[in-house]
Amino acid sequence: MLSGLTWLGARARWVLAVGVLLATLLPGLSSFLRPYLPLLVALILCVSMIRLDLGALARRASRPRRLAKLMAWSVALLVVTPAAVWAGAVAAGLPEAHVAALVYTFAAPPIASAPALCLLLGLDAAFALELTVVASLATPFIGPVVTKMLLGAAAPLDAFDLALRVAAMIAAGVAAALALRRLIGADRIARHGGAFDGLATLVVLLLVIPMFDGFWGVVRTLPWFALGTCALVLAANWGAQVVVALGVRRANPGPAGAAGLMWGNRNVALYLAALPPDPLFGLYVACYQLPMLFTPLVLGRLLGGRGAGRKRP
Repeated sequence: MLSGLTWLGARARWVLAVGVLLATLLPGLSSFLRPYLPLLVALILCVSMIRLDLGALARRASRPRRLAKLMAWSVALLVVTPAAVWAGAVAAGLPEAHVAALVYTFAAPPIASAPALCLLLGLDAAFALELTVVASLATPFIGPVVTKMLLGAAAPLDAFDLALRVAAMIAAGVAAALALRRLIGADRIARHGGAFDGLATLVVLLLVIPMFDGFWGVVRTLPWFALGTCALVLAANWGAQVVVALGVRRANPGPAGAAGLMWGNRNVALYLAALPPDPLFGLYVACYQLPMLFTPLVLGRLLGGRGAGRKRP
């Protein structure tokens, strides 16, 4: 079994790309797994964090100057960016569903695999690791308030209810990671890193499949809206990565590529799992998986830049 997981982990990039395409062809399985989406979100957080020494990370990130910098990055990530995107989307006259999807996207933390992607691309993985963890822990306190302030009556849940649901998934994932790390042992986890890569690949596939619940129904009913959603997703994901990477590179080349990758690739599944079912938002989140999976192939060279050095967390 371990060898099979290791084999899968070594081919994760292609397995996930093929898996996303297959997910569009399995509507019955998507509908079956949709009620388990909150559990799967917590599970992917667990699988991602079980390999981290969260105690050492907390000690390093809690140094006053370092913590202040990480909180400033988190505010820019979770408050400034969604507010700016909301203002631009409203000014552009985008449909209400698209405005809401953009707000939820940019009020979400980076995807849990952001540090691993940064390591793969030779970006500042230590910075990505710290900011991903800090932003994820801060999201229940910041994200729901920001989304409610920006969307107002269009938000289907009040800030407190949404915060509780998001916090429950994050807390469950972190608690399970801490418990399993203690049970399995850090040395054993490190020895079988390839197997954990394969396990993470399987969990990501399970997470992606329910995101396509109702996908073809919306495409058939609203084909032009679906096409516009795909274009919006590409602009939101890859556009944010390029703009932030190039903008930060002028002031501080070191974390620029990692910042771009995290700004464009958000864990929007947190909100999809927490909010009442919405086929239009579901369509957006399903489409959002494609640029995330193809980021290393499409933007790897640009994010790396000339000065990117390989840094390990």
